[in-house]
Amino acid sequence: MSDSLYFAHVTDIHISERESQGDPSASLAACLMRECITHLNALPDLDFVLITGDVMDVAGVAERDAFLEILDTLRKPWHFVPGNHDGFIDPFHPNALKPHEAVARIDPRLADPVPAAQKACWSRSVSPGVQLIALDTRIADDWAGEVEPAQLDWLREQIEAHQDAVIIIATHHPLHQLGPHNNRGRLHKFICSNGAEVEAVLDQYPNVKLVISGHHHTNHLSLVNNDNGQRLRVVTSALGDYSCSHRAIRLEKREAGWRVCIQTHQTDDVDMLQTMRRRAATTGIAREFDPNNLAAWATFCEGRPHDLNYDGYLR
Repeated sequence: MSDSLYFAHVTDIHISERESQGDPSASLAACLMRECITHLNALPDLDFVLITGDVMDVAGVAERDAFLEILDTLRKPWHFVPGNHDGFIDPFHPNALKPHEAVARIDPRLADPVPAAQKACWSRSVSPGVQLIALDTRIADDWAGEVEPAQLDWLREQIEAHQDAVIIIATHHPLHQLGPHNNRGRLHKFICSNGAEVEAVLDQYPNVKLVISGHHHTNHLSLVNNDNGQRLRVVTSALGDYSCSHRAIRLEKREAGWRVCIQTHQTDDVDMLQTMRRRAATTGIAREFDPNNLAAWATFCEGRPHDLNYDGYLR
């Protein structure tokens, strides 16, 4: 395989039409995406950009077209994993695009089969000896996630077929709990309901080194150790919501193992960041996360210091 792979992870952009509904922060998502792409275009050795879903908010035509217009300025290869906001049927948004109208237009590679929930999974070689496998964790018309049995079987087949490659798994929903709050109320919908079952499959294969997710709107890193080796779980905060972040990830082959270097990049616009932080404290999720401290949700989304950057070896 190649000795080095360098890519970016961008997730939960949430290009939104909600400004017309009284949310002045909604238009900032487009600004944050433009700023992010400017940064990514300036990285000369970046191999690709991985986008793990929720690029839209209410799945309106204007949102889809605005996202595609900005995406067209990206001068790097990119890969897309759809999220629960990327097309749905919702009585409160009767004009929302259906998944096949949104996903297939965003990424024509996902047009066949029709990209209904659980169907937009894919497996691609992104560098000699590196396989990127995307799982479709969407549930039809819900924001919870799971991996159904047929897709889990497909995952096993893909890993078996690429045992000589380093494998990176991409999902919208994280496979693991990020804290005890994931057992409370609606907050369980931030993670894949059968993530433990999926991870049990991954445990069998030492060549699965990274699992990269979004959806939870937080920066979180955790290391899995088992008899077959190690893998790193990477959950990245929302670009279009607080804490307005994206990551750059480098994977290098060394004698000591696989060296993984992760850097988290946050918007340089202090006013925009403060607006998004104030908004985070007004959400229903903030009240459910900690009703006695609404700012705790924004702090959680930022991530702990060791969730922001990583430099270590995976055996």
